[in-house]
Amino acid sequence: MSRIVEDYLTEREHQLISDVFDCNSDRFDILVRIAGLDPSNDLRFSDLRNLNFCGADLRGFDFSGSDLRGCVIDEATLIDETTLLEGTTLQWISERDIPIVQLMQEVQSAGNSPDRCRALETINIKFGKTDHVISFVVNAAADVKATQAFLDYAEFLPSNLPSHHLIKIVDIGVRVLRRKFAKAKARTGREATTIFAASTITERLAKADRSFAADWFSSLAEMMDTDIVNNRLAGTTAKLSKEDLIRALERMKPAQKAD
Repeated sequence: MSRIVEDYLTEREHQLISDVFDCNSDRFDILVRIAGLDPSNDLRFSDLRNLNFCGADLRGFDFSGSDLRGCVIDEATLIDETTLLEGTTLQWISERDIPIVQLMQEVQSAGNSPDRCRALETINIKFGKTDHVISFVVNAAADVKATQAFLDYAEFLPSNLPSHHLIKIVDIGVRVLRRKFAKAKARTGREATTIFAASTITERLAKADRSFAADWFSSLAEMMDTDIVNNRLAGTTAKLSKEDLIRALERMKPAQKAD
């Protein structure tokens, strides 16, 4: 602890910090009480990401407005109606999922496409493409901004995704593409730049095999074949555009059921 911080602490605060360090337990609820915190008030609107709640008795805790993403729980964690979670950013992680979470963190922190793809392949080898793994990957894709990263996830995700995953990944893809094309045009001010960007993405999709990315390319090919026929009848030439990639992605969404 720095000398400056120590100067601002009272004698009681010094003692509480010492008590926490001397405690033999790593249970969150025990440490909270040893630290002199009031669990019904002092944890509101806090950044509590990636904490270990295994075995903790969280009854009576008020986490309102807090960020609890990545917090680990197990069968011994006690949560009931007195655990206040209104307005929290919540993403519990089961203790048994920690190995997958660690690998997903490697995926998300990868600085380039080869490293990201290697980490994804390790997940596939160790755990397979279960619905649980797919959920992790789709959620990870929601945080990406770079097209390259999104395409890495698109090539990992299996073909014929369940509807709930498909709807989410399509929406993510549309957002990423629109951002990519807007940046491409902003660099030169020319529409041709976005056409080049669209062609580069299409070339990668064309190489994909038995994946969401391959389904996307099939949707694009089917759509373009239809456009080519229609344009021939109209005496014009069909050209690939940024909107074609987006339309091909959007048409993959399952049809909405009528009420």
